[in-house]
Parts: sequence; C-alpha cells; structure tokens
Amino acid sequence: MKKSVRSLMGLVVALLGLSVFPGTAVSQQKSLKNSIVGSWIITSVIDRYENGKEKNPWGAGVKGTIVFDGTGRFIQLIIGEAQPAMKTLDPRKPDALTVAYYGSYTLNEGDKSIAMKLEGATYSARAGTKQSNTVTMKGDTMTLVGSSRKDQEGTFSPRLELKRAK
Repeated sequence: MKKSVRSLMGLVVALLGLSVFPGTAVSQQKSLKNSIVGSWIITSVIDRYENGKEKNPWGAGVKGTIVFDGTGRFIQLIIGEAQPAMKTLDPRKPDALTVAYYGSYTLNEGDKSIAMKLEGATYSARAGTKQSNTVTMKGDTMTLVGSSRKDQEGTFSPRLELKRAK
C-alpha cells in the first residue's frame, strides 16, 4: 500500500509541475541567435522614405544572400538586374548595381535587433561604419529593417525580405 501511495504522490507532483509550467520545455522559442544563424536568400529589397514613398532601385530581378555564422560574423551580397550601360569587357567591373559587405554582428535579444560593424564594403565610405537592423522572424522568413540612410532623394530605411536557404 505504501508503495502505491508513493507512486500516486509522485504522479500528482509531476502533473502539478506540468500544470504550473505548461510546455516550457516543448514550446520555448528559439533565441534570436539560433533563429538567424545560417544562409538566407534575399527575395525583396525596398527603400522606404520618410515621406512614405517606396522604391526598389534593384529591379525585379534582385538577387542576393546574407549569411550569419554562429561566431558573430556575417557577409551580405545584393545584386540588381544587369544594366546594359554598365557592361564592359572587364569582368572585375560589375554590370549591375552591387552592394557587398562583411564584418561582425551582435544581437540584442530584448529589442530583436542586429548591430553590424562593416569591415569591408563595395562602397568604401561604409567600411568601418555600423548599421543596425530590427528583425522580424516568421518561420523560415526574416525581415530586416535597416537604420536610416540618405541618398539623393532623401532619408530612407532599407527593408530586406529573406527566406532561409535550403
């Protein structure tokens, strides 16, 4: 009788524990770091200006990738549609809008942001600068909204839509 009472008490304690902490082990969300590490394919790039205007300077055929590794390093490459006016016989000179950078990143789990320090860039003025992006994750898709930047049309924030590479 004592053994069955102890077994019953053990079962009650276990069930109470599950009811107090429902699904903590099963339904815990991944950390931002665990969610973003890997290769991502860029599916869309939109520049959103302060006045609400949206622009895609890359063309409908924009391609690119971002890779975040587990040690805090990243690389990003965006290539727009080929521009006949940019074509040369020199393969080292791009014939499309191209932006590439690499460097280190840190994450802020609290505000879901990534701070990137650019060590090298195809636009040399960006080398040595920092950029920040807010991150929204939904399954195997990620949206990065970058810090404000200026161009000849005004101040804008770039918005990158990505899907996990498989």
